[in-house]
Amino acid sequence: MSRLEVKRLDSPLARTSERRASPAEDKQPRDEQPKAPSRPKKRPAGERSTPRLASVPQSPPDPPAASSDPLEGLPAPPALNESLELLSTRLPVSLRRSLSELTGALRARDGGRVSQKSLPEQEVLAVLIWLAGSAQDPQAVARLGAALDAYRARRYAAAAEALRPSAAAGDSP
Repeated sequence: MSRLEVKRLDSPLARTSERRASPAEDKQPRDEQPKAPSRPKKRPAGERSTPRLASVPQSPPDPPAASSDPLEGLPAPPALNESLELLSTRLPVSLRRSLSELTGALRARDGGRVSQKSLPEQEVLAVLIWLAGSAQDPQAVARLGAALDAYRARRYAAAAEALRPSAAAGDSP
């Protein structure tokens, strides 16, 4: 019996990284085009490093300085030719619906219905994540931490309120 060797795997992920982000890139010679970052090679099990948590600021952040541009402290948005990665997650139905409604409102804000292709929902989600800021910015981490704490506290409080016997019966205190 002969052994088969796998010489090449056809993967949809490999094919998507070969796509061009814009027609302008097709005009550049091959050697001038930006190269996609290569994946790091796997290390043997004995050499693997232990995961490290991002550093958390120890002191409270300084209050932000008044600025006319509310987006001033944000990191630069990703480049147009940056590769995309699938984000598969489960969201509460109300937040998923809110994302769809926000996207629809943004499409219609200039007086007409804009197609899904010109403003995809994934771009609105990307902007919302971009607005969170950078992990290297202590103020952004503190803001996101405070928002996370408030989000969880309100959800747990609503769940606790729903469990109260008087709330279930419709009585008011």
